[in-house]
Amino acid sequence: MRAPARRAARVAVLPLLAAATLTLGSAPPALACGTLVCDSGGGATNDGSSIGATSWSISISVQGGQYPSLSAPVSVPNRVPPPCYYTQGRSGAEMAADHEDPSLRRLAHGVGENFEDWFPSDYQEHADEDGYWWWWECSSANFAGSTKEFMAYVDQWSASNPSQVWVPAGQAPPQPPVPPAILAQLAYDAMAKTIRMPLVSFNPAERSFVSLETWMWLDPAAMQPVTVTAAAPNSTPVRVTATPTRLSVSGLPDGSTADTRCAGGGEPYAPGAETDCSITFGRSSGGQPDDQWHFQVSLTWDVTATAPLTGPPTIVRFEDEALTVLESQAVGRGDR
Repeated sequence: MRAPARRAARVAVLPLLAAATLTLGSAPPALACGTLVCDSGGGATNDGSSIGATSWSISISVQGGQYPSLSAPVSVPNRVPPPCYYTQGRSGAEMAADHEDPSLRRLAHGVGENFEDWFPSDYQEHADEDGYWWWWECSSANFAGSTKEFMAYVDQWSASNPSQVWVPAGQAPPQPPVPPAILAQLAYDAMAKTIRMPLVSFNPAERSFVSLETWMWLDPAAMQPVTVTAAAPNSTPVRVTATPTRLSVSGLPDGSTADTRCAGGGEPYAPGAETDCSITFGRSSGGQPDDQWHFQVSLTWDVTATAPLTGPPTIVRFEDEALTVLESQAVGRGDR
């Protein structure tokens, strides 16, 4: 937008800097709604009630990992209020009438603004048309950051978006892009709901023995990166990817060891083969609940994204396991 109108918007809201919510807009206050209060049907209000009208439907798609329930992308709708949005302002006839209002000219002169900069260059072309002018507005209530950071965001927003947009009756208002950080958080939240612990297999499967290397492996189809993409109209999609990286075992009895070097989830048991994914029990499970050792196997996914993330950089899932462990005895026979 043009700089003079931008400055006029700042002048109108600077007294509110100490308030809990800071709202900036591109429309000169006298032309639109007074001091941050509109009654033009869906326009801005000082409590931010108009923001819901310009919230976005976010498409969430999940791919990878070959989970049976996620073999195809799914869409999950979300309503997100962006920090900056467009709000309904004056009709074409009202804008043309304001241009002829001498009191507004005096007001512009009094605040040191160019009166013509308060109007779109083509305002007269829409004077007899049915529709409304929409102008951008930004609310700090939808921005996670300091006032200084919010003002910098508004400057960036206003430099790349028109100050006022004409919308004919029956057409959708302008849709500003959703900030990447919001899309990243939505994608991360969907990822946290998607990731599951893969099936863990053992050999021997039910009864092992003390000091015997018990093979362990995870479903290889699930040991693949999972990517969640969050997309919105007029916005750059954000992708969040979780990659399984570390396996661990906890709750083993004293004297037991676990080999969890298997970054790929281990290999299914094969006679004569070797493994880097196993448990060696140091004690029999006799006398334990159900005569089994109960322990946990967990898998950690490292999370990366194409936009800044606010969530933890890892996601951990675990599975409760139980195995019967016997103590074998060898009996030697003497010569007869």
